[in-house]
Amino acid sequence: MVMTAGVPSLFWMQDVYWAFVASALGAAVFGNFFNQILYRQRMAARRNSPSPAKPTTLTFKIQATIAAIVREFSNYSLPVTIGKKRFYLPTMGPITIMLGYVILIVVASLYKFNTKNWVQWEDIGYRSGFIAISQLPLITLLSGKRNLIGLFAGVGHERLNWLHRWVSRALFLTVLIHMGFWLSDWAKFDYILIKITTDSITRKGLAAGSILAWIVLSSFAPIRGLSYQFFVVQHIISWVGFMVALHMHVPAENLQWIWVAVGFWAFDRVVRAAYLAYNNFGLLHKSGNGVLACRASFEPLDQHHVRISIANPPITWKAGQHIFLACHPLAPLTSHPFTVASLPQDGKMEFIVQAKGGATKRFVRYAEKNSSLPNSMPRKSDRAVLIDGPYSRIRPLRQFDSVVLVAGSTGATFTVPLMRDIVEQWKGTDSCQTSRFRLEPAPGAVTRHIKFIWCLKRSTSVSWFGRELDKVAKDVETLRNQGYDIAVDMTVYVTCDEEMTSARSSNDNEKLKSGIEVIGERPTSRKGDEKPSVTENEKKMSVLISSGASSIDGTANGCCCTRVVEEDATVAPCCCGTAPSQRSSTSISNSFKKPSKRCVDAKIQVMSGRPNIAGIVRKEAELALGEMAVVVCGPPGMVQTTRNAVVSISDERAVHKGTGAQGIYVHAECFGYA
Repeated sequence: MVMTAGVPSLFWMQDVYWAFVASALGAAVFGNFFNQILYRQRMAARRNSPSPAKPTTLTFKIQATIAAIVREFSNYSLPVTIGKKRFYLPTMGPITIMLGYVILIVVASLYKFNTKNWVQWEDIGYRSGFIAISQLPLITLLSGKRNLIGLFAGVGHERLNWLHRWVSRALFLTVLIHMGFWLSDWAKFDYILIKITTDSITRKGLAAGSILAWIVLSSFAPIRGLSYQFFVVQHIISWVGFMVALHMHVPAENLQWIWVAVGFWAFDRVVRAAYLAYNNFGLLHKSGNGVLACRASFEPLDQHHVRISIANPPITWKAGQHIFLACHPLAPLTSHPFTVASLPQDGKMEFIVQAKGGATKRFVRYAEKNSSLPNSMPRKSDRAVLIDGPYSRIRPLRQFDSVVLVAGSTGATFTVPLMRDIVEQWKGTDSCQTSRFRLEPAPGAVTRHIKFIWCLKRSTSVSWFGRELDKVAKDVETLRNQGYDIAVDMTVYVTCDEEMTSARSSNDNEKLKSGIEVIGERPTSRKGDEKPSVTENEKKMSVLISSGASSIDGTANGCCCTRVVEEDATVAPCCCGTAPSQRSSTSISNSFKKPSKRCVDAKIQVMSGRPNIAGIVRKEAELALGEMAVVVCGPPGMVQTTRNAVVSISDERAVHKGTGAQGIYVHAECFGYA
């Protein structure tokens, strides 16, 4: 159609919309490209510089300052308290991105129009419809797991999924503008019912809009979380119905947007199908033992957790990545994402899975049933499984001077492999072994110090990674004896465990063994003539558990120590017992309820209470000689508390603003999916 004089054409405004979107995507790609350059520069400088993670040239100083300002703004989340419940609003980064996007589509729909002039309402209806249809390729691109945007921007599909949902909601807003101005124009002449009953194009448009409304409504977390597998199936069916109705509604000159979106969707599906076939068909791998390449064993850890192991997996992966796993004999037609808790060099792919219902609950039940069979009965614990992946991306942590890893419960499946990967780099081992053609720098690490924090409800859960934590402790001790100026501090915080109270019998207390210490003290420089020694006090450091009166931390399920405790605390933060006058000091046992489980190394601090994350990050930041990284994986409250702590410390220390304080990179992983 021909627009009013001075009003841009419909196709020109579509070009303007995509110019802004392409600029934003280009900025993300450039940022990823610059990070890759920075990564390689640091790895190249680590042999000649005592602080390779510290920016020295003007270009990198400017980048560090800009990064610090952006991080402080984008990572902050406003806490909101309603009654006794406390929650966090979305971080400022996503809010700003979506606010800018909404402004873009509203301006693109209304630019040069007078919304009060009913004569232009029809033109606004046409324009907003054209802007709506042009958003389809972006939405489809953001939805794919084999994501082209993520590939070039260095972002995993799970981090783009929120953007996919909100751009879809912005599309619905555009459709409401499109429909609203058309209905308003028809209403002036009592023409709405006549138009709907006589015009097939209008009916098809209402059908498409209704389907889109359902897609948007069903994608909200409370509804989506009722049954995620059902949501996925109906979401795909609804999307197909929406595209068909839309194809019949839009004019021929706009059909190319639909076909481009379908092309992106088909590309994702074809690539995923190819990877799925390669990952799972045994005939494609030398180690294949049949039609399917993967068989998994299920080992119960407790009544809520199971360890799933795949021996000799046919694929490789990097620390921090996740796999979609399906076991149709146990949970038909379902697939769930699980973080890989092992490294490729272990020769097995392991997952620690928490039972939350559905498939995960069936996994735990199957493991318990199989393990409870008498030894004389044959066991068939291995089951054929299908794997899809690996997915997810994280900046290589070995480029940072110091790394703080914070995990809650099963969040350790994310942080433990990351810690082990850095240790392997210290040893000169490529723990990923992704290709015979090396695209990354040679093994090695800029990192001098790792701080590992793990929060658990029960001390017995430490055995989930007992073997891995033992190995880290021994490897680091060996490296330090060889003269490496490195250190790893591992601390486990137990928040709810009757075993960690003095209400136990005296016989139990006599069995407790001390020996909690730090694996090396914090290095002050990368190279030195002498290896820093561990003080005697650190070797003998023990955690005191009081036996005073029962406190508000106690629950019907046992003692819950919810108070924050400092690492150098000399008194227990929690009281679980009966006599307020009685107090005793006992160190935490390395033997847990299940004697069959492997004990953790004595060099791991185990404390009763919750960590002071802000204090830990501040201490690490004050000692860092270059940019440090904070990685957190756990419940939303823990994740956002950590983010806000980093923002506060970065602002307080005026990072890269002339004070000499070094930057803090944050990577956050929340429990749940999509």
